Amino acid sequence: MRLFSNAVVRTFAPQAASSAPDSNTPASIASDPSESNTDKVPDPTSTPTFDLTQAAPDAILVDGETIVAIGTRAELLDIAAAESSTTAALASVGGVGATTVIPGLEIDEIDCSGQVILPGFVDGHIHSILYADSLTDLDLSQTKSLPEAVAAIRERADSLPVGTWVVGSGWDLNKWEDPSYPDRELLDAEVPDHPVAMWSLDLHTLWVNAHALEIAGIDEATPDPSGGSFVRDDDGQLTGLVREDATDLVARFIPEPSREDQVERLVTTQELFLSQGLTGIHDFDGIAATLGWNDLHAAGRQDMRVTLFLRSPEVPWAIETAWHTGDGDDWLQCGGLKLFSDGALGSHTSHMSSAFPAIDGEDENFGVVQMTEDELFDQAHIATEAGISVAIHAIGDQANHHVLAVYDRLRETTKAAEEKFGRPLRHRVEHAQFIQPADVARFAELGVLASMQPRHCISDLHLLHLIDESAQLAAYAWPDLLDAGAHVVFGSDGPVEHANPFAAIYAAMTRADITGDASTTFQPHRRLSAVEAIRLHTQGPAFAAGLEDRRGYLAPGMDADFIVVDTDPCAAEGLNVDHSSVAAAERDGLLGYDSEEALFAHAEAIRDTRVALTVVGGEVKYRA
Repeated sequence: MRLFSNAVVRTFAPQAASSAPDSNTPASIASDPSESNTDKVPDPTSTPTFDLTQAAPDAILVDGETIVAIGTRAELLDIAAAESSTTAALASVGGVGATTVIPGLEIDEIDCSGQVILPGFVDGHIHSILYADSLTDLDLSQTKSLPEAVAAIRERADSLPVGTWVVGSGWDLNKWEDPSYPDRELLDAEVPDHPVAMWSLDLHTLWVNAHALEIAGIDEATPDPSGGSFVRDDDGQLTGLVREDATDLVARFIPEPSREDQVERLVTTQELFLSQGLTGIHDFDGIAATLGWNDLHAAGRQDMRVTLFLRSPEVPWAIETAWHTGDGDDWLQCGGLKLFSDGALGSHTSHMSSAFPAIDGEDENFGVVQMTEDELFDQAHIATEAGISVAIHAIGDQANHHVLAVYDRLRETTKAAEEKFGRPLRHRVEHAQFIQPADVARFAELGVLASMQPRHCISDLHLLHLIDESAQLAAYAWPDLLDAGAHVVFGSDGPVEHANPFAAIYAAMTRADITGDASTTFQPHRRLSAVEAIRLHTQGPAFAAGLEDRRGYLAPGMDADFIVVDTDPCAAEGLNVDHSSVAAAERDGLLGYDSEEALFAHAEAIRDTRVALTVVGGEVKYRA
């Protein structure tokens, strides 16, 4: 057994998970270690409440990969003693994470030094392989102009053998001094001796030079593929910008690391995720991620839990190999199929009901339809019948409208598949950034999960002028969806955004620039409390994966996945009312804080949280 003590334990356990009214009092949480939690599954739409006038539990007792009990240290020692023939005094130790072996009890005590224990966070939408690549490829996210970006590319090229691909990401024309589309003219002049491929920040546009186009066999006569395009100037010449599905025709020529190198990259990325408080991820990098995590798993090097999602070309293989959503083990789980309805806001390819403002004389642009409603339905129908749930990327309001129509048409097929395979198939919309007001309630009506990323809201502050205000869209509308009764899942979409979930909580609380500038706040009435945001990073992904009876909060019988941090997100100076209710009569944007200053002070403290320990399956997988 292992005892984590000297802590402030925030269980986030909904009411139904405890037999007593207050799930944060020691007496109600400590329980018989033989008692299972599977018969006390809470309503996943309910939120925990925190009575800050009562002492929180200060210890967690773990046996193997499971939580035995939560309560006071004395209570948990009694439970441990009941399992042992002898007892012994504990030696005193110092320093967070210090471990004491308790003779006789055969129990390790880990001192948490008065810090806070939270349920482990799970990123509901991330790309581990792309994230791993981003840690080694050229980063253009801080460049302020096209010449500055080209200079950075030239510098990287100079460090590589002639003819080697120069690959990078992060450029954002919307943040450049001259917000005009880049082209290959400067690249061709400055880096003619290397093929160059630079992904935009949102990973929906690829900027390449003539050398890269030549290797890919693409010229002015190459037709645009369905769901993508090669951008051309007025004379029909290729500009070097490649959008959406057309990027595949270039990216397939970029050399990939060996299986061995990819594993090492993934190990480094896993260590980063663990250090940020992630105990699990929902991974959307298809077969590349499936191979990578299977390699780690087989080598005994996997330290976090992963739910894997497929891409469309992999469906025949998945059906042939009997891939079913929910299959797998405690560490690697089969997820669903990801499809694309549209592009992204920053690339002006999200499918909107109102046109984007014209740039560089382009034609009227409503975004890109990557798959029509019928095409989406056909693919979703095949997957659902095979027992594979569906997650469809939709950012623009018109894309979301079409995707909801697809799920409406899929209802009977989904119900039949759930009965056939004996498990829920919880379909999702990935991103759901802009929603027509009438469609908000349809998420709840159809039982469709909204998988959303709070950091997108504050990263997109400089893009919101692109949205037609007269459409009155629900933008980054997490509370609207929750109030309607829909399920919401939080994640990062890393590497588009950094994976750190505490920065995402800040974003949900403030809807303001990451620097803490309150004057940049966008629609403060749509802010979420820290408690709500953490729940959507814990219980949200657990419900999406069909694991709500085992993960998402801390209680006896649940998996022992939790983190030790230096900031309490549930208590702060200036926070003086119950702030955990989703359904509020009015949203004044203050979330129960005395003032905007108090709200931002706490949000910034949460943003800067440091993780001391990350525990997955009862084992310390990261120690600061």
